[in-house]
Amino acid sequence: MRIKRISKWLSNSELNSHLKDENILGWLLEEGSITQRISANSDFRLEVIKDELGFVKLEEYRAIQVFPQPIRIREVRLYGNEKPIVYAKSIIPFLTSRYGYPDLGTIGGKPLGELIFQSELFINNGIHFAQFKISERETIWGRRTNYLVNKHPFSIMELFL
Repeated sequence: MRIKRISKWLSNSELNSHLKDENILGWLLEEGSITQRISANSDFRLEVIKDELGFVKLEEYRAIQVFPQPIRIREVRLYGNEKPIVYAKSIIPFLTSRYGYPDLGTIGGKPLGELIFQSELFINNGIHFAQFKISERETIWGRRTNYLVNKHPFSIMELFL
């Protein structure tokens, strides 16, 4: 999936002045687990697209305040009734999976939300919203949430398909 951000990252208050669609806002502003939200209304399935070490854009390192380094990149697609609903990309520094929360390094095919919403160790460290182009004619909205776990950062970007 070729994804290109086409707007600046917006704060919560800026989002409300740029977007009026209540359905999209409901997904973007969801405070609970997206996995649970999908599971509540349909058969949930997670597809791991990529889970490997690599490099991300400089902006992504800056967002979690780490120097460029090999970083764990995990991309998944969340389905409800076999329909793709969310594309998610997590970036997890080595020190975060080593010292912040070791289970982040062995999550495999489990939803990351299962860890985040079952432990008080995970602290939401900021959320921003942006519009993305995923094809020549299609744009969607997404959010990037930065977390701290035992003072170690990581980030999850979710695009709502």
